[in-house]
Amino acid sequence: MMKLIVSILSFLTITSVKGQTITTQFGPIQGNMNGSVYQFLGIPFAKPPVGNLRWKAPENPTAWASVLNTTSFAPVCPQKSFDQGGTNGTVIGNEDCLYLNVWSPEVNTANLPVLVFIHGGGNQQGSASEVNGGTEMFFGKNMAERGNAVVVTIQYRLGPLGFLAHAGLEPENVQGTSGNYAVMDQLLALNWVKNNISQFGGDTTKVMIFGESAGGINVGNLLTTPLGNGLFQRAIIQSAVPMISDYSTARNNGTAYVDSFIVVGTDVQKIAYMRSLPSDSLVKDEEPPISGGAVGLTWQAVVDNHVFFDLPMNSFQSGNFNHVPLIIGSNSEEMSLSAPATVFPLMVSALISGYVPTPLQAQATALYPPGSNTTEARVSYINLLTDAQFTATTRRVAACVSMNQSEPVFRYFFTHKHSVAALSSFGSYHGMELFYVFNNWENATLGSGPLFSPQDDSVQNAMLQYWVNFANTGNPNGAGLATWSGYQSTTDCYLEIKATSNGTQCGLRTAESDLWDETINYTPCTSSLGIESLSKDFSFSIFPNPTSGKTQWNIPLEWNYFEVRIVNPLGNLIFKGENSSVIDLTDQSEGIYFITIESENQQFSGKIIKNM
Repeated sequence: MMKLIVSILSFLTITSVKGQTITTQFGPIQGNMNGSVYQFLGIPFAKPPVGNLRWKAPENPTAWASVLNTTSFAPVCPQKSFDQGGTNGTVIGNEDCLYLNVWSPEVNTANLPVLVFIHGGGNQQGSASEVNGGTEMFFGKNMAERGNAVVVTIQYRLGPLGFLAHAGLEPENVQGTSGNYAVMDQLLALNWVKNNISQFGGDTTKVMIFGESAGGINVGNLLTTPLGNGLFQRAIIQSAVPMISDYSTARNNGTAYVDSFIVVGTDVQKIAYMRSLPSDSLVKDEEPPISGGAVGLTWQAVVDNHVFFDLPMNSFQSGNFNHVPLIIGSNSEEMSLSAPATVFPLMVSALISGYVPTPLQAQATALYPPGSNTTEARVSYINLLTDAQFTATTRRVAACVSMNQSEPVFRYFFTHKHSVAALSSFGSYHGMELFYVFNNWENATLGSGPLFSPQDDSVQNAMLQYWVNFANTGNPNGAGLATWSGYQSTTDCYLEIKATSNGTQCGLRTAESDLWDETINYTPCTSSLGIESLSKDFSFSIFPNPTSGKTQWNIPLEWNYFEVRIVNPLGNLIFKGENSSVIDLTDQSEGIYFITIESENQQFSGKIIKNM
């Protein structure tokens, strides 16, 4: 009996330390417990892309029979790693890097939402185990535990190993093109999630992909590939917009890259030589992805007529993309960490002269005044680079997607500042929101202890709930949260994410975004659904607003028929009517209500504020 008790205790101890054994489609894996979360690190989802598999589509891993220990992160992919805004990089990584990680509060029988994160880094650096501020930034334990959700982080090939397009690779592919190996890695990882995540407690009908910076670019791109259809049901793009290169440009860049190593032989022979080189030599001459506040993207996805068939905005405009609920947003001082430490007024003027056409330079100077000292100049310098590269571009995508799908779009603007004095002066910099999404700022060297403020806690709790709610239902709203209204291009309403969000903001840096649209001669999207938003010239009004009871709205005289829908802060329909221009909210709770009025080919969305 004593031996039996000892055996049982030993088994329980091993189980509690090692966690659950999961049978995946390729073989059994053993993770461990981290608090109340099952943790599996370094799960292979592809064969190592080495030797002849370099620059080929990823393949499923070779199956295994013995239990595979998955308790530590896999190596990062080969890269030259730079700090944000830094110029001195370090070559690190191993080509055998196609692994993913899973955290789950409950395995096997649960049906939890699944959040799949794609890391950033300019498509040339970064990893799923990235350390920033003294903490593993994308560590999913807190998010899974507190959000009651399954969290997955993935890796994909980077730089030339993930994106090289070259004539010597074309004969290997049926379509006669090349490139997009990193994108195919992401797609294979998502296929792994579809085929296996239910064993980890995940619901395959509630898969959300999200990513920041180049990770956000990749999320946006995945919206436009038919190969992604059905692999995810929601998407979040953080501080990015989709970007895909035309094939000829990518091929020319790839040719120049290979020619920097070898200039003799046929294209196929050159590729054979490139496959013989160690991976370190292929990335050692990389330049930083962000320099002086300007974002570069040397390595991009390409239109190859296999993964991608068109440029992103063309896909959105046509309606030919994966229609899923979308959150997209950016930060208020994106480029503050990477902009020069000292900016003189003349540098702002030079920036305007270099980026803005002459007829618009006076307008740009008024919006971004050079100032009379380095402090004022640096603020304008950061704001200009932030708006040109993030604020305006985010508005374009939010508007185009919202006009060409019936699924909702939500826009955010992250403005919270760290409580740490040394960092708060940088504002809401590029990537800062990730600490809060993953609930890991409290674990960071600078953010922990007494420096982790109640405001920090408020922001991380809200962001976690919004992200998990969205993964679960396609709507970020929920009890105890500031109401986040759906996006409409005519109103440009958004949620400002800070310690005391209230969800009432509309018109985000409108004059600045208009300037950048005009600078590039941007042609706004129209609707492919046969529904056009009301012209900005049309004076639509709801009155009285706020109201304590009845309210009404004006309708264009030419409308013979229209439909009205009003939803409460939780997204529940409380009124639906035809040809109605008045409603009584007397019996409704205090708060913000959302109204949509739609005729045969026009629609308007707005807010009604109900007071007691």
